[in-house]
Amino acid sequence: MEIQKLTVDDFEPAMALSEYAFQVVMSEEQKEKRRSQFSSQDIWGVYEDGQLGAKLHIIPFQTYIHGRSFEMGGIAGVATWPEYRRKGWVAGLLKHALEKMNRNKQSISFLHPFSFGFYRKYGWETYVEFKRYKVPTAHLPSKKATPGTIRRGDPGLSILKEVYSAYAERYNGTLVRDDARWENSVLVNGTSQKAVYYDEADAAQGYLLYEVKENNFTIKEIIYLNEEARQGLWTFIANHDSMIQEVTLQAPASDTLAFQLDNPRIQQEIVPYFMARIVSVEQFISQYPFASQDSPVQIVLQVEDAHAPWNEGVWQLNVAMNGTASIWKTSEPITDDQTIKVDIQSLTAVLMGYRRPTEMARIGRIHGPNTAIKALEQAIPERETYLLDFF
Repeated sequence: MEIQKLTVDDFEPAMALSEYAFQVVMSEEQKEKRRSQFSSQDIWGVYEDGQLGAKLHIIPFQTYIHGRSFEMGGIAGVATWPEYRRKGWVAGLLKHALEKMNRNKQSISFLHPFSFGFYRKYGWETYVEFKRYKVPTAHLPSKKATPGTIRRGDPGLSILKEVYSAYAERYNGTLVRDDARWENSVLVNGTSQKAVYYDEADAAQGYLLYEVKENNFTIKEIIYLNEEARQGLWTFIANHDSMIQEVTLQAPASDTLAFQLDNPRIQQEIVPYFMARIVSVEQFISQYPFASQDSPVQIVLQVEDAHAPWNEGVWQLNVAMNGTASIWKTSEPITDDQTIKVDIQSLTAVLMGYRRPTEMARIGRIHGPNTAIKALEQAIPERETYLLDFF
């Protein structure tokens, strides 16, 4: 198996593979847009007899974790021609990608799986889900007067960025969006309507990206920083009641929209979404903002990671009273009554905030003495995971 880095000269065969594997036909305009982004991604392919047989993209992103920005490698565009499948090429590409991300100090990786079970074999684990709603017009929230105002139209990218960043920092696993992300993905072709809620001081506190088409109100993003903005945005949506039959949207898994309705019997669906993987235990934990402690905490982690050998082994984790951490591999003898045993998937789910250590111990995903697991639980701040983007 020969793995090579793709260049812009490989664009056409790479796009042909993407179109076939993902069953899409791109317009010339879409292809040119992809071509312009091609060189900004780290794209690797497997060749046989000079022909591209499989490929994988590593897209450089940053993600918020407990309000801090982490370098993240987004895995996308994983595809193989059918005649080359079952040869282990994707496994080889994923291992290669882990090595590259580790060298590039991308300590965490996200991907959208075609199969959760497939990517679990290589160390990725579910880290986020969202709630999908369909709300009939008759069930919409009651209209409420708010002191602020709604303004439709384009507010300018700076306003949207400011509100989004303040919102996204509240969650783990949201993307840090640069201008290119906004222009090339979020606001594609300007197809979404925009509305911003401003408070009495004329400060933007929330926004909507939406479409009204064929009697449906489709919310692409609803972002609000406080309850006043939430009520103002939903009143704006409800004012379309003579034009629409249904509102569709997605929200964080913990969202309480149904509870706040007069009739909560609306369609709700919890959708498992993206997976995450710690690429480097040392890099990730060294950056990780643990909770402040009354006294320093020492925890021993025995990490299992078959596909990233630099993570495999026994680690000494020290968390200072201010929440900063230091971690190093240890060769000192460790007994079972001192050690938390965890695979990389479970460690990722715990540190991303998707699952708590005591819950994972209860279902047999991590093992160790209760005192150590409780110490880890207390050291990890609670924060919900969410992701509005797709790649």
